[in-house]
Amino acid sequence: MIRSHLQGGVGRIVLARPEKKNAFNGEMLAEIDRLLAAWAVDPACRVIVLEAEGDTFCAGADLAWMASYAGAGREENLASAKELGGVFHRIARSPKPVVGRIQGAARGGGVGLAAAVDIAVASDRASFALTEVRLGLLPGVISPFVVERMGPSQARGLFMTGENIDAARALRLGLVHHVVAADQLDAKVAEVVGQLVLGGPAALLACKQLVELVAFRPVEEVAAQTAELIADRRTSAEAQEGMMAFLEKRRPSWVPE
Repeated sequence: MIRSHLQGGVGRIVLARPEKKNAFNGEMLAEIDRLLAAWAVDPACRVIVLEAEGDTFCAGADLAWMASYAGAGREENLASAKELGGVFHRIARSPKPVVGRIQGAARGGGVGLAAAVDIAVASDRASFALTEVRLGLLPGVISPFVVERMGPSQARGLFMTGENIDAARALRLGLVHHVVAADQLDAKVAEVVGQLVLGGPAALLACKQLVELVAFRPVEEVAAQTAELIADRRTSAEAQEGMMAFLEKRRPSWVPE
């Protein structure tokens, strides 16, 4: 259901259930979670790419898996929902940058995956729909990531209509970062990965945390904290290496040969 490999500093998680449109179930989620946890502490992994086999990126949650909880009690359903939400949270808060390669349709939780990654690269053949409402459901655990990505007004409209949007509109809404022709998708993903590995590993994580700190907060409220952050970073071994490398016109030690 999941294929994975780590090579050249890039860890790849591949949704490999094309016969089910890569709809995820508990087993797939557990494997994604395991890989994210392992690569988070593996210095050999610099960037993670989340991708999928077949024509569909991800149809969201497997309805047969979801329906299996219909007869379960509230506590069991709550535990399952928290487990599901935890996977999206681990993607979004991964200390390693996560790039989404979105080659086809994303539905429901598949849109959540696109919203949780740090940088989403989509084919112009991709499409997106939050269809939970048409099943009498709601996009509960993915909503924080979708709302953060496109804002409350646009998210509210798409949550309520369940309408399908193309990649161009997803780009305008901020759901994805890049849209390219299908035959250029791999090249664009490689370009983004190549840009990410130029950054210091600790600095990349610090940048993610910086956005979380300052987003939607007044400048006066975070000014002292941001000054402390840059002061601490300037004196770090990684920053010292980066600045010396620039002055000496060489690559920093973390950049692959």
